This record gives sequence, structure tokens and C-alpha cells, in this order.
Amino acid sequence: MSTVWEYDKQFQNWNKKQPNSDQVDFRTPDYLFDYIKSLYNRIDYDAACENGKNNLAEALRLEDKWPNQKIIYSNPPFDTKSIIKWIEKGYEWTREDLTNIHIILIPNKLCTKKLTEHLKKIDGFIFLGGRVNFKSEFSCRGGSSRNGSVILIQDQFRFKRVTYVQFKTLAELRSKYDSKMSEM
Repeated sequence: MSTVWEYDKQFQNWNKKQPNSDQVDFRTPDYLFDYIKSLYNRIDYDAACENGKNNLAEALRLEDKWPNQKIIYSNPPFDTKSIIKWIEKGYEWTREDLTNIHIILIPNKLCTKKLTEHLKKIDGFIFLGGRVNFKSEFSCRGGSSRNGSVILIQDQFRFKRVTYVQFKTLAELRSKYDSKMSEM
């Protein structure tokens, strides 16, 4: 049985920043991007990246005019204020044209009050079991994110009558979409 001291130590470790926790260059691992791409068989743009540095598809910025009839992926900075900006932009854009689709990867902190107020603008949720080990020069083993992750989908045509919810484990996705693992 754990003592109060042990729980206090676990809590302190949980909240302790890693050396590069404040860096924002956390790239979606290939296997996870391949899974996300498989949802619609393509991704046209990466809207939360630096062109030529960490984009996974053609680069597009939040402040750009997003072209219609496209599928846009975003892995925005993980602070709530940034996430809300991407949700708002994606919602307005996906309501312009039934063929506009926005997919967002965020930390699973959906119960925060500020974020919860914006979840009605999401048409689908895919909860990912496990912590994503993001790729970058700043990442650390076991993942730098302190939360699990969730994929948000803004697609008013596909999910027009019901909110879509699915659960996937990262191990399941890695075994199916990680080319290095499937070659073993």
C-alpha cells in the first residue's frame, strides 16, 4: 500500500517539467500520421508547422486562407488558447463547404472549462490510449506530453447526425502503421 509521501512524490514527478517541455517543435510520429491519413486516404495540408522544418504535408498556416475541398491536419501547440484558435478556424472553415475536413491532434485535456466550451464544434473524437512519443530534437523517451492525446475531427458531412467517438491504443496503431515494426 502506498503512503501519502509516495503519492506526493508521484504528483511532483508528474508535474515536473522536462528539460524541453516549453519547446513547440513536437512532430507527429510517422505511424500516427499514417493512421490519421488513412481516415480519409489523404491529407492535403499540415496547418500547424514550419514549412521545410516539420511539415508532414504541404504547409499551411492558421492565419492563411484555407482552400476549400481539402483535408487539413493540425498538431497545434498544446496550450489551451492555441488549441481553441485551431478549433475555431476549423469550425468556420468546415462550415463553408461540406467537403472541407479538419483533423486536429491535441492532448486529452477535454475537461478543462475553456476547452469544453468549444467541443460542440467537433464532429468526431478518437481517443488514443497511451502517451504519444513525439519526434523532435526536444523529445524525450516516454513522450514529452503529460497527457494522452485525442484526435478531433471537424467533418459536418460525414458526421452530420451523430457525434463520432472511437477508441484506439497507440500500440495497436504502431503495430499496424509503423513500417519499421511491420518489417520485423
